Amino acid sequence: MAVAATTTTPQLRAGTGQWVSSARWDLFWMFSALWGSALLGAAVLAAGSARVGAILIPLGVVFAACHSWSTTYVVLASPVLREARRRNRVKFLFIPLAVVTGSLALGWAIGVTGFPRALPLTGADSLWALYLALFWVGHFWHFGNQDFGVLSIYRAKAGQGSLRERKVDKAYAVAMMFVIQPAIYLKSVAQSPLSEAAASFVPIPPESVAIAAAWAAATAVGLTIAVLAYELRKPSPSVQKLLYYLVMLSHPLVLYFVHWRLAFLYLVVYFWSHWLIAIGLTGRIHTNYHRAAGFTPARALLRYAAPLGALVAVAWLLYAEFGIYQVFSGSDYKEVLAAVWPDWTGVIGLVLGAFLAEQLLHYYCDRCLFRFRDADVRRAVAPLL
Repeated sequence: MAVAATTTTPQLRAGTGQWVSSARWDLFWMFSALWGSALLGAAVLAAGSARVGAILIPLGVVFAACHSWSTTYVVLASPVLREARRRNRVKFLFIPLAVVTGSLALGWAIGVTGFPRALPLTGADSLWALYLALFWVGHFWHFGNQDFGVLSIYRAKAGQGSLRERKVDKAYAVAMMFVIQPAIYLKSVAQSPLSEAAASFVPIPPESVAIAAAWAAATAVGLTIAVLAYELRKPSPSVQKLLYYLVMLSHPLVLYFVHWRLAFLYLVVYFWSHWLIAIGLTGRIHTNYHRAAGFTPARALLRYAAPLGALVAVAWLLYAEFGIYQVFSGSDYKEVLAAVWPDWTGVIGLVLGAFLAEQLLHYYCDRCLFRFRDADVRRAVAPLL
């Protein structure tokens, strides 16, 4: 008995320590919406919304760039997928080149044929509508797939391998981000380029949009109660999944009740949550890859942070010079584009195309990295997570 105790106690302690370390990692990266909301509330109470905003906005630019370029770097340039890139040039070279080329061509065409000037938009603005559709359809598709991916990680950790469990999580993620979130967005951010384009080409009365958004918010609550109940009925429910269902519910509800006083909260629970999950997962992949190659934890982190930092620095320079033309969401986009000198419309169109290319390339690379349909990707990445 004594021998057994002395041999098993260190193992138990090691296992407990590993679990605590994993839980801390998950809490910081995967559930930033939870602690971020609490920290934001305390900061606003202590310093005021103006001071907090002065910090959050530039910090958000850095997080956004890190998240965008982290997955793009993994897929297109990092040593993690070197063998996969060699074996499949169509997926890892030619399609990304087509995405960039097509985006630049679309942006240039918008510039030379004329930027949108007034509402409602007309058939002459069809290229602009296509530009917005590519970004926003990609946005909701990308966010929804990340939510499903997070649920899949915790479903695998909990040993929930049945097809039914996967279908439930997939249906919930699709409903929340592909249907509910867009419906509420059109009501809550009515002056955005997306909302104005939708109102121009599908003229639905504002009252109907508001009713649809209210039903969407109520449906989000009902669906979340249903998946929570379904999870709790299992013999060993996943605590992480239960928490992440609540994170997903916060996205449409905060947006539905959004007010200028809640704008920073939406930034944290929606965007920061998404950004930090991507940064955390890609950082984990890279550091584990380099540690497996024999590097110390500090050097492994540096070998990841150095190239990513260089990419983010270049992106920051682009934002600093041309950030005013990142007009996917800005309500003043018509004024910004109307101020472009006629001789520069083609150049600014290329800038618009570059911003679109950055986003579409990130959407594509994120899907390549985390879908795991590719055997080479699965073999290289899954053990590192």
